[in-house]
Amino acid sequence: MDISIAEAHNRLSYWLRKVQDGQLIRITNRGKPVGVIMDPDEYDKLRQVQAYLQMLNYSSILKDGDMTAQQLYRASRDELEGNE
Repeated sequence: MDISIAEAHNRLSYWLRKVQDGQLIRITNRGKPVGVIMDPDEYDKLRQVQAYLQMLNYSSILKDGDMTAQQLYRASRDELEGNE
């Protein structure tokens, strides 16, 4: 569901209840998306997927010999823990 910045500002508690009910709220400015309000658990899942994809990228780099296993481990842990 798309809402304007003004609508988000004026009725934030209403939209947060909608998020608790499972809705994803996209905030727009003059019709262009500028942000998203979503369930924190869903956000965490997305971050985990992002970290996994980054780990696959690191693995590819490691196979090419540009990174040690220890460097891959540290980078992966930092990504998973949000210490980027």
